[in-house]
Amino acid sequence: MTHPTTRWHAEEAPVGHFTVLRALPTRAVQAVGPFVFLDHFGPFPASPETLPAHPHAGIEVMTYLLEGANEHRDSYGHRGIVETGGAQWMRAGRGILHAETNLPQRCPTIHGLQIWARLPAAVQHSEPAYRAIAASDVPQWTVPTQEGSNEAGLRLLSGAFQDRQGPIPLSAPALLLHVQLPPGCRVALEMPAGWEYGAYGIDGSSRVNDTGDVLQRGDFACLPGTTLALHNPAAAPANVLLLGGAPAQRPLVFGGPFVLDSPAALRQAQRDYFDGKMGMLDGVPY
Repeated sequence: MTHPTTRWHAEEAPVGHFTVLRALPTRAVQAVGPFVFLDHFGPFPASPETLPAHPHAGIEVMTYLLEGANEHRDSYGHRGIVETGGAQWMRAGRGILHAETNLPQRCPTIHGLQIWARLPAAVQHSEPAYRAIAASDVPQWTVPTQEGSNEAGLRLLSGAFQDRQGPIPLSAPALLLHVQLPPGCRVALEMPAGWEYGAYGIDGSSRVNDTGDVLQRGDFACLPGTTLALHNPAAAPANVLLLGGAPAQRPLVFGGPFVLDSPAALRQAQRDYFDGKMGMLDGVPY
């Protein structure tokens, strides 16, 4: 799919007691590959408040910590803690409630990304599941760069890339890759053909595909073709999240924390939540 908008800056959005940068969805772009939501939070001082219990359905929810420590609890009894470089993955499926709590005693700063991937319609009502992924479980390596520049670092969160496999078990074909660019680094990455791709600027400043477009914190660019060329001409490091995959099945019907394939399915999820069929957590929904 060719998106009418190829580059934009994330909008600020309130979440609990803090403000995040929300890069997906936008009015023009509902999804890039199966990814339908991208929030960037921090870095800021970690407070011990809990993001209150709330439901999800029809999606897979990931929290990737660039810095910090976080505890997950949900209405199916799953619990897990991840720290800097790790991730939480939750398949919401037919419906689940979860809450997340920062752990400032383990790390005083919190900084990360929350990402949602749309479940294929055939499995959107599947059984919920959860996995905590340690930083050591994420494949990390360096790749040769152009013109003898500093080597780029890659961290593969999900999908297959350069004979490695990421630990997040997404249900749709997808790639989620953290690209670390030291000063002066210039690198070109070849991705699988036939997919949609986007690049999100986590920090620093990098040029994308030699177009002159600069990707800075909060910038999102849809990528044509299957080659991602990145150049960091600055004196400071830059970090970019590459995400993409097979186009999400349409229609996509958004309803707060639910993303499903029809208004009827959305209404059913809302009824299931209020009827307690997604379970209860911390007195929610009652």
